[in-house]
Amino acid sequence: MNAEAILRKLSQIQGAIPQLPQPRPEIEISTIGATLEGDALDDFECAAVADALEAMADDLAAAIADARADLFAKCLEVYYAAEELSRDPAHADLIPHVEEMRRAYQQSCGKPIPARRR
Repeated sequence: MNAEAILRKLSQIQGAIPQLPQPRPEIEISTIGATLEGDALDDFECAAVADALEAMADDLAAAIADARADLFAKCLEVYYAAEELSRDPAHADLIPHVEEMRRAYQQSCGKPIPARRR
C-alpha cells in the first residue's frame, strides 16, 4: 500500500467537494513515519489512511447536509411565491400545484409548511 499516494488522492478529492468548511492539512507519511520501522510503519500508514477516509466521509456528509439545507430553503421560496401568485385569479392554475406541494411537504416532514419569515 502506498499511503502517501492514497493520502494525496484523498486530499485532491476533498478539495473538489463543494461547500466544505475549510480544507484539512495534508499528512505526509514520509516525515511522520521516518522513525518507524516494519509493522509499526505499516500500522501507522493504515491508521493515517483510515483517519483520512473518515475525515473525508465526515466532510462529505457535512457538505451534503449544507447543500440539502440550501435546496430546501430554495424550494420553500418557490412554494411561497407560487402560493402568493395562486391568490390572484389570473394564476388560479397554480392552486393544484400549491396544494400538491403542501401535501408533499406534510408527507415528508410530518408537519405543515412553516409560515414565511419576512
